Amino acid sequence: MLSVRRFFMYVLRTLRVHLKKIIVILLTVQLLFITIYALDGWSLITDGSWKSFTAPFFQPLTPTTKNHTYAVFDLKSTDSITRLYDKMNFDTSGKWIDTYTLKNDLLTMKMGPDKGRVLDSVDELTYYNNDPRLIWSVVLDHLLASDSNEYEFSWYDWASFESLNKLIALKDTNVSCQFLCESSFDKGVLESVEKEIQEPLFITNRNKYDEEVWYNRERGMLNSNSVRQIVHDHCKENDAYYKGAPFELPFIIRDIYGKLRPEVYDFHAKNHLLYSGAMPLSLTVLDSDKDAYRINLKENDSSQSNIVQSNILQEYIKRHANEMQNGDLLFNHTSVFEKFLRHKSTKKRKLEIEGLDKTIFTKEYLDLSPSDFHFDAKTKIGELEAKLRSEGLSLHDTRYLQSLQTSIRTAPALQKKYFAEASEVADATAGGHHRDKRFLSLGYNLLNDPQEAEARLSSIIRTFQKFTKANGLISWLSHGTLYGYLYNGLKFPWDVDHDLQMPIRHLHYLSQYFNQSLILEDPREGNGRYLLDVGSSITVRTHGNGENNIDARFIDIDSGIYIDITGLSVSSDAARKYMATFVEEEESSDRNFTTLIKDYKLDGNEKFDEVDDSEGFAKYTVYELREWVNSHPDDFDKSEKDLVTKAYKKELVMSKSDSPERELPPKQRYLLNKKFNLFNCRNKHFSGLSILSPLRNTMFNGVPAFIPNRPITALKNEYMVPSRYGFLTFQGKVYIPELRYWFSFPDVKKFANLQLREPKITRLESPLNDLKFSDVNLLLTNMMDCNFHSVFASLFNSLNSTVYRLKELEIQYDGGLSEEEKGSLLKTLRSGELSKNIKSPEKDPILYIYERKLWGKVKEILNAANIYNIVSQVEKEKIEEFVKVSKNLFERNLKDFNIPDNDNDKTVIDLNSKGLNLFGDNKKTTNEIFGSDKKY
Repeated sequence: MLSVRRFFMYVLRTLRVHLKKIIVILLTVQLLFITIYALDGWSLITDGSWKSFTAPFFQPLTPTTKNHTYAVFDLKSTDSITRLYDKMNFDTSGKWIDTYTLKNDLLTMKMGPDKGRVLDSVDELTYYNNDPRLIWSVVLDHLLASDSNEYEFSWYDWASFESLNKLIALKDTNVSCQFLCESSFDKGVLESVEKEIQEPLFITNRNKYDEEVWYNRERGMLNSNSVRQIVHDHCKENDAYYKGAPFELPFIIRDIYGKLRPEVYDFHAKNHLLYSGAMPLSLTVLDSDKDAYRINLKENDSSQSNIVQSNILQEYIKRHANEMQNGDLLFNHTSVFEKFLRHKSTKKRKLEIEGLDKTIFTKEYLDLSPSDFHFDAKTKIGELEAKLRSEGLSLHDTRYLQSLQTSIRTAPALQKKYFAEASEVADATAGGHHRDKRFLSLGYNLLNDPQEAEARLSSIIRTFQKFTKANGLISWLSHGTLYGYLYNGLKFPWDVDHDLQMPIRHLHYLSQYFNQSLILEDPREGNGRYLLDVGSSITVRTHGNGENNIDARFIDIDSGIYIDITGLSVSSDAARKYMATFVEEEESSDRNFTTLIKDYKLDGNEKFDEVDDSEGFAKYTVYELREWVNSHPDDFDKSEKDLVTKAYKKELVMSKSDSPERELPPKQRYLLNKKFNLFNCRNKHFSGLSILSPLRNTMFNGVPAFIPNRPITALKNEYMVPSRYGFLTFQGKVYIPELRYWFSFPDVKKFANLQLREPKITRLESPLNDLKFSDVNLLLTNMMDCNFHSVFASLFNSLNSTVYRLKELEIQYDGGLSEEEKGSLLKTLRSGELSKNIKSPEKDPILYIYERKLWGKVKEILNAANIYNIVSQVEKEKIEEFVKVSKNLFERNLKDFNIPDNDNDKTVIDLNSKGLNLFGDNKKTTNEIFGSDKKY
């Protein structure tokens, strides 16, 4: 007892002696914390909005405006971190997790020697990250305040230049043209840049530069003479930079050089887009899938001006000065957007296109007519020229007229390739052959993060479908996209693009009104920005030299991912052999297609000139053109001669093919295809009117879409479609019908522990091809234990979509239901809350990247055990939710399938018991549903 008292006395004496020192130390630590917080160094962040998540010891008060509260988060709170993980993985809405403000975000420097410094004014800005909340708020408010429908566009405000800003932020490190024109980065310069910006210049492939063998090999392949030539041909100094102008880089990429590593190409192409990229003709703003609004862009021959350079940001701040709180201002973009939609001036921006019907998606079926697959280009040219003389043309109409005038003079054999893919990028994993050359970007970590890739692919197809619905444009799913839809209402997970078809008449609507327009997703739903790009020769409807099989693309400007759009029309291409059966069925004749051709009298000129829009060389057959080129060799360059030769060889191959029309001249092929309603795209994929029409209303990726009338017939012309809906293996992938999802087979082997190689993972009791419901929970739990978190996130987020598609399948392929009953039940299904509230199966990619960065900072601060507990808690709840829905689905007791009768408020139609039971005891016999098309 005495020793304890002595010990405490000793401690007290020591404290008295050193009290002043202790107080000094405590004050110093406190001052240090305050300094670090002021310099934004506490969290080592790269994103201004991250500040609201960090600085746990100096949490600011939650400021408010008259209408809004600033969202502030505390990392000391487990609830905040749990919410972030939940939102990052399982909330696919368009809502942001925090708010964007003037002081905390825009004016706080994020990198470089000034990192953490808070500017006094936006006039001091030399760069900023174009957060959608900032850009939407400022641009829309400007349009409303000025009562103008014109806006001074800059790519800097709409495409992602966050990586390029790291170079703009440099003050001491010199970067030159050579840095972006060598196939790989110079490591010395790279490290100097990163030291100054205080973070990696890029993430994807960054670790390779620390591998000495790899780096020496890459740099050893450089040739100094060729690099100098590349610099000379593709890059020049930027005079504005050397004059001290803000937002400038020291060099300008004049023309994209393709043979670079993807991390170099990313910066190279972005520089080219910023300084040399062609400006869109307009902005098309979507109000969900209801309407579209046109914002015209000021024609500016000089450099583009961003919201700071054009002064509209400064004007915005002045107009909203009374909303300032403690020198800060909230940018609430959704509030501004809704004000924009309600404003009287917005009515003049609303697109109402004569000839298009916005109600087409209210119908169960959409009838197409042969006239949808014909287009009289010469008549259209005459109409536009007359309008030009009498009242003038809009910019879109002017460009469309120019395109038509060029197109009708373009010989199919002389067409030069219009779309350019980034196929030369020196790394096959970059997927450059499936990315637009102008916009290929690695995003945050696109090559190594399948979740981001899936987010982009989901966003692009959802936005396109909303765009077509809002304008009454007709298109339908085709090729691999249609094939993937068949099983679960989603694309195949291994597909890297989407394929859509549309009738030629609607392709011309697309070209006339939307070519070169930047299509902007409703900011309340997502942040998609897509360039609609239509080729310059859409009146050419034959395969020609094969360089222009795609008519249009819908391109994600932040990644280069695109949707391929092809128009179907009557053409003079020879019909494929598989169309013979279709024609014979349509004609209800005992004669085969070859006999029908012989019996149809053709004189070679029958009405052909009435529909032949072409002029000059475009009227020549490939044989005639080749003969002309050979007799006038000085009139054509080598590339043109090669294109003609290529087309000639393709025609020779066709003449020896099994096509029933192979022996007919082009004019007669055209008339025959017209007679039998045979339509094709420029890649010679043929279809018939009754295969396509009536188009059927459905849901794809959670949004309305059309599919062909006979999807199985359409698909079997291209693929070997298995007849059974059930467990299926395909190219290393496996479809598990109980989960309604495709998985990598090696992944399934692992989390099902089929080979007993995972000692901590419980092996399934039932086989995968006959999975019992009791094993669903176990399979999902195993997924998490094997770290397949992103796989489960995709599975969970697509739950609404796949459940909807399953019920649709059960109704469509129930042979016991009449066609009228099927139509009525499908209409009921589409009128229910389930279809109206199907959430997006993937996150918005911009939100995903934003939240992923925040989570990365959480992982730097929080220990692994705490993170594990948070993740496990969230995912356990999601697994329970998924299992509950699955159980009710298998037991045919799902609440979402109890749908009120629109004709009688007191009646509820129970769809649970309607249609096939694809998981019943007799599923091995009832699941043979894809053998042929069924009427429904």
